[in-house]
Amino acid sequence: MKKTEIGTLIIIFVSIFFFRLFWVTFKEGIEIGDYVEITGRVEAGKGKIEKINNQFPIKNIYFIVDKVADGEKNIYGKITKIKYSKWGVKYKIEVENIKDEVNFFKEFFIKKIKRITEKYSIDLENFLRATILGEGYLLDEYLKDKFRYTGTAHLLVISGLHIGIIVSGMIFLFLKLNLKKQNRYIIVFIILTLYVFSIGKSPSVFRAYIMGIIYLLGNILYEKVDSKKSFILAFCISLLIYPTWIYSLSFWMSYVAVFSIIFIYQRIPKFKNKILLLEKILNLILMTFVIQISMTPIFYIYFRSIPLLSFFSNIFIIPIASFLMILSFLALFLSNFYLEFLITPLVNYTYIFLIEIIYFFSEIPYLTLEL
Repeated sequence: MKKTEIGTLIIIFVSIFFFRLFWVTFKEGIEIGDYVEITGRVEAGKGKIEKINNQFPIKNIYFIVDKVADGEKNIYGKITKIKYSKWGVKYKIEVENIKDEVNFFKEFFIKKIKRITEKYSIDLENFLRATILGEGYLLDEYLKDKFRYTGTAHLLVISGLHIGIIVSGMIFLFLKLNLKKQNRYIIVFIILTLYVFSIGKSPSVFRAYIMGIIYLLGNILYEKVDSKKSFILAFCISLLIYPTWIYSLSFWMSYVAVFSIIFIYQRIPKFKNKILLLEKILNLILMTFVIQISMTPIFYIYFRSIPLLSFFSNIFIIPIASFLMILSFLALFLSNFYLEFLITPLVNYTYIFLIEIIYFFSEIPYLTLEL
């Protein structure tokens, strides 16, 4: 492609982006006594606002309502109280009108998660709902602070790690069923699409989804997939559809992390060792270090902190968290056959172990430097 064509595409992209950003961005200025229309999921009388007055908020806005059943809702009511915190703004709403927004697939996943965690703590249910369905607002803020301090806050949002586990797990399963390659990838494409659109379209999920379907389509059509091009395409599509994500911490964490892997880590000479396991561990440390260095400006801007040694904690925590995700998705799958009891005790013990490790590393001084 010629430079003039690239320049023209950039101008078109920037123009459309700023036009959409102006029209769909929620202009703050809500005061006590104002009436608002919001959409979001109610869970135990609280939730996160996805849209307000038919516009997208650029900051996290949460809500509290009384005597409203759980589920996806469209709510119209009066603001009676406003509370500010480091995690965002919280509106207390006096409800005047409610309309259900049915999300069949999300309700299906919620019922499954409740089922596999019914014999265990509510903390496990909330953690799985945060990491599988993107409902991070259910987590205790004290726990979220621990994850942030240890440099593992990215585990609390659905990301490429989660999508990768889903895709690779399904491909492995269908491979064992001796399905043809094209059929395997078509089925995975359909299931992944249903999953993503049922849990909601957060920046990290949408980025991972676009890159994931490009990979799947490449295998379906027998085309070679360029990770750099798919990354750039995901970036552009995300901002054109959801321009307010330009303000999102999740958006920048997701794209900077993947950028550091594709454009920086892949160019760095890798460790070579006769012991394959040692080689993989050393290269994992190197990749984690590259990601941390790349993410440092984001941590400073948003949290006024610098992760000094959190790459070290990631080496231990990420494998445990990945194992927990694999077990959790496997338990969800087995629950369709009423066999989840075979694995739910291991899910619970792995979760407890993960939290203990998080608390252990959170006690290490200067793991993250608070400024």
